[in-house]
Amino acid sequence: MSLDNFYKLRRNFIILGLTGKMRSGSDLIVDILTQEKLTKEQSKFLNSFDETYQNVSYSESRKIRRIKDFYNYEDNWIKFEVLEYRNVVLLFLLNECYDSCPDKFSDNIANWIIELGSYKKFDYPRFGSEKDISVGSKTFIETDFKIEFKNKISLLKIKFNKNTLIENLSKKNDFFFSNEFQEFSKAIFFKLDSFSPYLRYRFIHVTTYLLRRFGTLNINTIKNDGEEDGLEHIYTIADVINRLIKIHRNLKPKDKKYAHVIIDRLKNSYELMYFKEKYSGFYMIGTNAEEKLRSQRIEEKFNTIKDLDHRAENVKLTKNLDDVEYKVETFKKGTFERFDVENCLQKVDYHTYLSSTCTLKEIELEYLDAGKKIKKGDIERTNKFYIYQPFIIQILKLLASIQQPGIIQPSYMERIMQIAHLAKLNSGCISRQVGAVVTDSHFSVKGIGWNEVPEGQTPCSLRDLRDLVTDNNKGFSNFEVGNTEHVYKDNDSFKSKIVQDFNQNSKDLDNKLKGRSCSFCFKTFHNTYEDKENQVHTRSLHAEENAMLQVTKYGGQGLDQGNLFTTASPCELCSKKAFQIGVKNIFYIDLYPGISKDHILEGGSNSGRNPSLYQYQGAIGRGYQKLYKPFMSIKDETFLRSKIKPTK
Repeated sequence: MSLDNFYKLRRNFIILGLTGKMRSGSDLIVDILTQEKLTKEQSKFLNSFDETYQNVSYSESRKIRRIKDFYNYEDNWIKFEVLEYRNVVLLFLLNECYDSCPDKFSDNIANWIIELGSYKKFDYPRFGSEKDISVGSKTFIETDFKIEFKNKISLLKIKFNKNTLIENLSKKNDFFFSNEFQEFSKAIFFKLDSFSPYLRYRFIHVTTYLLRRFGTLNINTIKNDGEEDGLEHIYTIADVINRLIKIHRNLKPKDKKYAHVIIDRLKNSYELMYFKEKYSGFYMIGTNAEEKLRSQRIEEKFNTIKDLDHRAENVKLTKNLDDVEYKVETFKKGTFERFDVENCLQKVDYHTYLSSTCTLKEIELEYLDAGKKIKKGDIERTNKFYIYQPFIIQILKLLASIQQPGIIQPSYMERIMQIAHLAKLNSGCISRQVGAVVTDSHFSVKGIGWNEVPEGQTPCSLRDLRDLVTDNNKGFSNFEVGNTEHVYKDNDSFKSKIVQDFNQNSKDLDNKLKGRSCSFCFKTFHNTYEDKENQVHTRSLHAEENAMLQVTKYGGQGLDQGNLFTTASPCELCSKKAFQIGVKNIFYIDLYPGISKDHILEGGSNSGRNPSLYQYQGAIGRGYQKLYKPFMSIKDETFLRSKIKPTK
């Protein structure tokens, strides 16, 4: 019995979004999934996995066997097409600067970039001024870049009027997906890279910010910005990508209305959520990589560009920009238009990890030669306990599980981290929810925790500042209500100061909150009043210490040589506690800022006592449920397909 129709929604419509820090593996995912089929080397690697990768458990090797069998049936391979984010940005720019005369068109493009890049109002570093760090960028754009644009524009054979290209995307328009536009885009961005990849990165940063902020690239509109609040244009780019996906489906023959698309890359978390809310067939992939390897790959990217001036300076600037787009705090102030990769990684469905178990040239296949045994020294150099799956295996596992959910079961890392991920939803912290699980050395769960106030105290999410202001003091501490002698430098108590802050912004508050609580973070207010940054004033226990304290509170065995799973790597305080109780391995999803790894976890006088730290790889959250929950029982499906049954 054929079940193809049963699975067609999963197979025919798959949208993969990629996010992560620079050079952390997105390019390798694209390279793998845009192939017509698996290469001979990849197939050889899969078919020889048992003899090649001898250090995994028997159970894990059998899971790889299931993946291998799935792809040995060639019809299960799915080729994806790439919808590059930068090409969408270029589409907006062409639309804004279009002129039927190639000379005027190229002038418009160059002038727009220079005027935008030198606009002093942006807090972004400018790229259109001779005073900019990218020295000479203005001259380059006015000469070499403009000439290249004029020479390549003939490839496009554009036939549209100004301000109509974006609107026409609602019709059957194959302009974006044409080979001419793809080649044109490659040439234009390659030209920017030839001067400085940093210039190209910055160009994408600024233009995407403008589109999310103003919904247009019109210079006059931008300069007349009234700084009004609102998110009217936050989905400007996402809406166009959505229309392009629909066009991609419409361009297929009537009997092949499928869409296999990779959106490369999403670095704004609100655009990411747009697609998660819109499509059940959307899966967000987070790319993570060993930091030394990632740094090396960034440098390798620059080494491929001939005659690049100021190479070392460009590498440094690009790495700084990488840090800027990862750790963004402006969204806390109501500015959501920038890249915020850290927030994106917290919302993904599937994490990949690129390790350095091989040389850079071999990295796509992680021991491309199936006959090459993985040496013991390589395993020890990479880690002492957990063996990261080869990158190709991580990608094939994801794609097979999308098409055939439940084809394999989760790894122990996935199943325990999923518990931690679910546990964090219990947190009443209004800043960030974190979950943690501690296990013994055999991965038997001994404690589950989340960041929360001690038992018997009121979580921050359930407290309302309006109660404190109106002397409804239940749920607030003596310090907060002013029943102590403590005062700040201005001789005001905590309550006196917070009431003043409240009154300054309390007008029409009920309509602003629309039925929501007026929660507040004590630590934030107290630290501000003291003019200090101090973690000890938080009301909540951290998730890791809460999980470890469960063993003490309710009884249980010690955790020496045990494991800690946490959705965010432990801070210095929790790292000391984990070290003290003898935790051997720590698995985490998000990297918490600080010096805990270098100062605490690797600070033992006997290195054998140091806990090992491992970046998470695998499905999480919604992705875990979608990839591992079968449509029907394997027993029933196997019978329906094979008709094999016992006979008397």
